[in-house]
Amino acid sequence: MPTSARPDAPDNPDGTPMLVEGFGLDQRLRPPDMTSFLTPEADLFSVWHLGIPDVATDRWSLTAGGAVAQQLTLSLDDLRALPQTEITSVHECAGSPLAPSIPQRRVGNVRWGGVRLSELLRLAGPDDGSAYVISAGLDHGVYDSAYHDHYEKDLPLDKALDGTTLVALTVNGAPLPARRGGPVRLVVPGYYGTNSTKWLTSLTVSDRRSTGAFNTNYYMDPPADASAQATPVWELAPNSFLVAPVDAGVHAGKPVEIWGWAWSHEPVTRVDVSVDGGQTWTPAQVISRTGHAWQKFTLAWTPSSVGEHILACRATTRSGATQPSTPRRNRIHQRVVFVTQE
Repeated sequence: MPTSARPDAPDNPDGTPMLVEGFGLDQRLRPPDMTSFLTPEADLFSVWHLGIPDVATDRWSLTAGGAVAQQLTLSLDDLRALPQTEITSVHECAGSPLAPSIPQRRVGNVRWGGVRLSELLRLAGPDDGSAYVISAGLDHGVYDSAYHDHYEKDLPLDKALDGTTLVALTVNGAPLPARRGGPVRLVVPGYYGTNSTKWLTSLTVSDRRSTGAFNTNYYMDPPADASAQATPVWELAPNSFLVAPVDAGVHAGKPVEIWGWAWSHEPVTRVDVSVDGGQTWTPAQVISRTGHAWQKFTLAWTPSSVGEHILACRATTRSGATQPSTPRRNRIHQRVVFVTQE
C-alpha cells in the first residue's frame, strides 16, 4: 500500500504540508450498527487515494473555467455569500478500483450543505457543445505505484446542472473537516463517492471527458461482452443491507422484525427478503424515498426452528434494475442469524 508522495513534489499548491500521505481508509460502522436514518459524521467512512492535504483556508480558492463565457475565482467568503441549500443523500464508496467486483458496504446517509453547482455554472455560462464538468482536488501523491499530481474526476454536464450536485461546505450542519474533504468538496447525489472530489480547487467545463488516471485507468467498469465498451463508475447501482435482527435476539416461535436500508440512483420500489439463503423470497414493506436518501424496508418474521438461518435482501428499482447474486460491488447482502429457544 503506497504511503508517500514523490520526494521532489511540493506539499500543496499553497506550500502547506500534507496531513496524511498515501492511500487511507477509516470505516467505523458495519451494517448492524447503522441504525440511524442520518449517519453521524464521525461514523461515516472516509477514503482517500493520495493523502489528506492541510489546506490553508484563508488562501484557498475555487476556479470555474474552461469552455465558459466568464471564468470565476471564488474565495470561501464568496461561496458563503451565495444561496445555500441542503440535500440529504446516500454516500457510498464504489470500492477499490483494483478490485471493483468485491462489495465493501462502505455507505452512510448524510445531510450536505452548500452551493448548487448549477448556480456556479449559471454564473460562468458554459459554451454551446459543452458536455462535461471536470473537478480537481488539492490532494496529490502515490497510488498504485504511480505519482499523481492531483485527483481529478468528471461528470456529465446534465448531472452538474440538475440542481442536486453541490459544492459543499457542510456535513450534517457542521463545517467539513479536513478528513471529509474540507473546506470545500463536490457532492454528487446518486453517484458513487469517487465522483465527489474532495479538497475541491477547480471546475473545468469541457466538450470531452477527463484523461486523468482516475477516469481512465481506474473507476471504469469492464464491458459486459466483447461488443460493448467500458463504462464510467457514475450512478449508484441498486443496493441494500440488513441492520436487524442480530444474534441473541431471535427466538423460535417469537415474531421479530427484519429491517435494513436500500438505495440506488433512482428510487427503490421493491425489496425482497429471504430467510433461507436465497431459496425463497418475500416482499418487504419499503418506505418511499425522500430526495436522494436511503429507504428503510421491514418484514415481520417468526422463525419456526432453532439453528442457523441465512438472511438476505435484494433491492429493485422502478426501472427494474436489481442486485445480483454474482460477484459485483452491489452483490446481494447475506448474514447468518442463530435462532435459539427462549
